[in-house]
Amino acid sequence: MLPHDQQINALRPSIGFARHLHYWLIGLAVVLLLLSIIFWHPVPLMFAIFFGVVGLSEQQAGPNIVAAIQAYDMSNPTSGEVTISIDTSGDSPSYHAWIHEPNHPEWTYEFIPQGWKPVAGTHTAQIWRNVGHLHPALAAVEGGILIPRYLPKRKE
Repeated sequence: MLPHDQQINALRPSIGFARHLHYWLIGLAVVLLLLSIIFWHPVPLMFAIFFGVVGLSEQQAGPNIVAAIQAYDMSNPTSGEVTISIDTSGDSPSYHAWIHEPNHPEWTYEFIPQGWKPVAGTHTAQIWRNVGHLHPALAAVEGGILIPRYLPKRKE
């Protein structure tokens, strides 16, 4: 079994949960906000703000995981290259992929590595798309998979 097969299989149990996680987080934030108003206490408000921010900021990550697994299961990959860049200027590194494919526009997106350590540079890759979408749903290099954290942007 290839490393990307193992990583995809590790994500499969989260399909049902990942699609709606941001709704649960935002719902929890609303409930905590109501509790802070009812009991006039700041602690539920602090948690409400936290869960609300996380729910809003990660509203695309869960659906992207689901889309990546669907693309992996239902479509054939195309060959291409992925250029990985790593930005270490913040508190934690951020990883960016630039997808190059023949006969396709170039795309860029941020990703979070799932169980592997990316190496900066250009790598041979397999790229999957969902039917009806131009942007890639999943890319796999030798070390692991790259699932977009947010909606990929077309590189001009």
